Amino acid sequence: MTRASHGFTLLEAAVAMTIVAIVGVAALAAFGADLRAANRAREALPAAALARERLATLNLIDANELRRLPDSLARGKFASPFDTYAWRASVKEVRGEPALVELTVRIEWAEGAYVVTERRYRPTVVGARTR
Repeated sequence: MTRASHGFTLLEAAVAMTIVAIVGVAALAAFGADLRAANRAREALPAAALARERLATLNLIDANELRRLPDSLARGKFASPFDTYAWRASVKEVRGEPALVELTVRIEWAEGAYVVTERRYRPTVVGARTR
């Protein structure tokens, strides 16, 4: 055996260390991206559920009352443990469609927002009696 075949050269060791470093950096970047995605999901999932809850509340309101949304239904903050979330709701009539309304709920928190919009058929009752 010759002396050159007994081990790695300095160049081979440097290339191997470079490859290990690149793989390590890529693995750490992927792990960091996974942690960020999990954090966003942890905040967005409750926001989606809260938005659906607000939409359900708006769906219970009479069509005549929807035309003038009270402040208590137009905006607010959620109670604990969701006190980091706030909502804004709006209702607008769809142009050209007399009984179609667009309900929009926007849930906001410090790092983001979630918006859900639905259209509902809400005929108004003309001449309805009030008690």
